[in-house]
Formats: sequence, structure tokens, C-alpha cells
Amino acid sequence: MKTDLPLETAAPAPAERRAPSRRTPQELAGLRARRWGPAAGEIAVGLLTALGFAYWGLTVGNSPVTRVGQVSGLSNLQFRLALVILVIVAVVGWATVRGSARVRAVTVRLAAAAVAGLGTGFIGAAQVFALRGTPWPLNGPYGDNNRILGWAEEVLHTGAMDAFYPPAVPYTIGYLAKAGLFDGEPALAFKWVFIALVAVTGPAAYLLWRMCVGPLPALALGLLPALQQTLPHKPYSPLVLVLILPLIAKLLLWLRASPHFTTRGTALRGGFLGLLFGLLFLVYSGWHLWSLPGVLVAVLFFFPWRTGRLSGLLLLGSSLIGFLLVAGVYLRVLLGATSTRDQWCSGYTLTEPAYIGTTPLSSRAWDEPGEYPGFGEFSGLHMYAVIVLIGLGFAVALGLRKAVVVAPLACFGSAWLVRFWLAGHMEADQQVQLFPRTIMQIQVTLTALTVLACVLAAQRLVPLVQRLREAEGPEAARPEARRFTAVGVLLAMALAGGMIGSFFGNQYLPTHPDEKLAGTLAWQAHQFRKPDGDCPKYANLGKCKPFPERTVAEQPVEVERMVCEYPWRKATADGSIMLTLLTRP
Repeated sequence: MKTDLPLETAAPAPAERRAPSRRTPQELAGLRARRWGPAAGEIAVGLLTALGFAYWGLTVGNSPVTRVGQVSGLSNLQFRLALVILVIVAVVGWATVRGSARVRAVTVRLAAAAVAGLGTGFIGAAQVFALRGTPWPLNGPYGDNNRILGWAEEVLHTGAMDAFYPPAVPYTIGYLAKAGLFDGEPALAFKWVFIALVAVTGPAAYLLWRMCVGPLPALALGLLPALQQTLPHKPYSPLVLVLILPLIAKLLLWLRASPHFTTRGTALRGGFLGLLFGLLFLVYSGWHLWSLPGVLVAVLFFFPWRTGRLSGLLLLGSSLIGFLLVAGVYLRVLLGATSTRDQWCSGYTLTEPAYIGTTPLSSRAWDEPGEYPGFGEFSGLHMYAVIVLIGLGFAVALGLRKAVVVAPLACFGSAWLVRFWLAGHMEADQQVQLFPRTIMQIQVTLTALTVLACVLAAQRLVPLVQRLREAEGPEAARPEARRFTAVGVLLAMALAGGMIGSFFGNQYLPTHPDEKLAGTLAWQAHQFRKPDGDCPKYANLGKCKPFPERTVAEQPVEVERMVCEYPWRKATADGSIMLTLLTRP
């Protein structure tokens, strides 16, 4: 029985069994248009909705620095979002009742793409509002911005950068400035590049999941993790994280189905996936490295050992070639920097290592003992952890043989083990090696598995509900009685996007540094003089300082022994007092 929540289409018929096509070129062109037209529409609608709604944020005229202005600004964005949602739901409802089967299907696809764009497009619009009146990015020249801007300056002046950091963002910003855009200033491009990355995260995740599942599951799988891990001041990292999961799932799907493809088709499919993996690797490489052990195990399980070993090897080999064509040079640079030590210490570094709950957007969480992560409702576990662990169990029980389940499961298990391995060696090696970031991968994969558990459970319930309706009579069993699934899912996802987007947008609205909130990042952006010499409209007390000029990225200084401790604790070593918790401005 066909449902509104399909997962994993069946493998194609073997190539040797396919009947030769007898259609005319005009008929073939029409078939291609019917197949790829809606897909192209999804791409266009998703991306344009996201970027368009973010751009709409420029017309919000409220003050981003007063609390009344902040509430009014977010409310104006919510009002606009609600109007768009009403239009989408009305169109889908009309198509459900009046449209043909094809019209209904295409309408749901386009509406799902639009909702995905609205979810993260709202966060982009909130960021535009937060930075109203200043040309500078969140956190100004501080933190990681300092090094990225330095590398972008190197690209601008020399055409290259000398660092093992993922090159995509610095090169993009540097070349935009080199092309004469943004007055040739990389720092001016920084703000808009990051806003665009935030906005397109939702539709990009949706579109990649669409390669594996239907539009409604793809919407939940793409949008909810994308919203969960929003980092407007560093959007390229979560963007890669939410995109790599559907790519791994598609690799496993095509690997299992590779014996049914032609040799050319197998090579092209593998090369296509390899190119995408390589492009994401250039944006941020950490998720690839932390996922690799689990993905290798998953590949062994999905490899066609009995029916198509050569086809499986061809798919994997062409994927590797595609990856190396794009990211081979950077991979070589990264492998040559294995001796580099990461000693960046934060409150996350000191948090209980098995904690998977929510992460605060405030440094106040570590001001006093017991504030973070605190005590959960169930034996110390917070409700989020309880829900996703139940979701993990149901997803495994109902769909362990499905690639869309195994992909996030493999990445979760891999990150879980890598996290404890790195943290377990932290004291002996005197290095952190970015292990706290694995919590992002753990949360995203568990959220995805929970969504999949809901979808799989719904699939099991559909036949039961249909039999109950048939028992009620022919009127209740008619097809229209069960087609409003799409309306319900779209409405729920759209409202979830607006609410979660409003939460994150509010967190990043300007606040004074003394409040120790994420809004400090936006506050910093308002404190630097604009290129025309004037202060930003909302500079504190009307005063500002020059934006620093830099052409070389500052590098962290390695120390023999890390100073990593809570500020209220005192640790002694060789008679000296170590009190400092390392922080960045």
C-alpha cells in the first residue's frame, strides 16, 4: 500500500532486462521534463525562498539593540512568516481536494522545499535584523573571524593561503573581494556570505535527503537537525554536518543497488557522490574524519558480496577518484599537519563527556558550580536525551536494514567512540583535538534517527488506520480522507521552523558583553567604524573604533601544559596558581 511517507525507492531493474526504448525524441524529452522539472522546481523554490526571506529582513525597521525593538522586529518577521505559511497551506489544501494525483504530488514537493527554505531563511532574516546598520559580521574581527579574515587577505593579495584550515570559506571571501565586490574588502563580504550559508542550510539538507526519501520525511530529516545546530557566527560547520548524512545514505543505497546499474551508470554515480563529498570536505573536514570509521563498517554491510563485487568496487573507486579530484590537494595538506595540537579549552571541554543534552548559548553557564549541565528529569538525563534514545531504539528495531537508518547510526557510533578516545587522551597528550565538537554530530544523528523512527512507525500504522476507516464505511475510506497528511506535516514543520528560528534569532540579537550571552557577537559588530568613517547607527553610546587591518592570520600559541579549569577551582603545579579558564573575545 502506498503511503504519504515513502522511504527508499526500490532498486532499478537489472540493465540486461530492460526493454529497448521505442519512444520518439519528442516523447523522451517530455518524459525528462516530467521527471526533472519538479526536481528543478524544488531546487529553485527552496533556495529562492530561503534567500528571499533572509533578504526581506532588510525591511525590518526596528532597533536591534533595545529590547522593545528586538521584540517588535522578531514579531514583524513572525507575522510575515505566518502569512507565507497560510498561502502554502492553502495551496496544498486546494491541491489535495481539487487537484489531480500529479498536481498533488508536485504541489507537496514544492511546498516542502518552500517550508525548508523558510525555516533557516527566518534565521538569516533575524541575523540581517541583528546586524542592521553595520557592515561587519557577527563577532567583528574576533575569534575565528580573525584567522579566516587573515587567510582571506592572503588569498586577496597572493591568490593562495598557507594553512591547513578548510579552504572553501577563506577562498570564497577572498575571491569575492578580488573580483571587486564588497568594495574589495573581505570583511565586508564576510557578513553576507555567512548570512547566505545560514539561510540555505535548510533547503540544502532537504534537497540532499530527497535523493533518498520522499518530500515529507526529507523535510523533517533536513530541517529539524539544521535548526537544532544553528551557528550563525560559524554556519559552514553545521551546514556540512547536515549535508553529509544524506550523502552517506545515498552511497549505501547505490552500493547495494550497484549490480543493477550499467558500468557507465555505476561510475558516474560514484564520481558524482565523490565530488559532493570532496566539496563538503573543503568547507569543513571534521565530520568526514569523525564519521569515517562508522561509514567503513556500514560499507562492509551494504557491499554486494554475492551478486556484484566488481560493481561495488567500481562505485567505491569512482567515488574515491571524484573525492580526490576535488579535495586531494587539501587532504595532502591536512595529512601533513597531523602534529598540530589543538589546546582550545572551553566549558564544553570540561563537561561530563557522556552528556548529550542541549548546549547553552551563554558563557554564564560556567560561572558557578552546578549550573551546567545541571540535573535532568530522569536519572540525570534531560528530556531531550530520553526522547532521542527512545527514537534510536525504535529506528534500529524498525529499520536496521535501511540505508537511511544505518547512515546516521554509523555516524553516531563513530562520533561516540572518537569522542571518548580523544577525551580519554586529553590529559596525557595535553591537547583537546576538537573532541567537544563531536556532540554536534551526536545530536544531529540522534535527532535524525528519532525522525526516522516516527516515519517508520507511521508507515506501520497506515494499514491499520485504513482498515479502521474501511470498517466505518465507504465515506471514511475514500482517498481524500487520508491525503491531508501533507497539510499537517507541512504546517507542523513550518511552525517549528518559525519557533526554533525565533529562539536562535533572539539569542543572537545584540546584548552587552557584561551579560555574557551569544548576543555579544552581534554587539561587537556594531562597535567598529564603517568604511565611510562613520560609526554604525547602533554603536554603544555613539562611539566606535577602527576595524583592525590585518593581512596575516594570527596563529594560536602552543604551550607545554594546558591551562584548562573551571574559574572557581584552583589547581597548583610547582607552587604556582593556575586559575584561568581559557577564553576568546
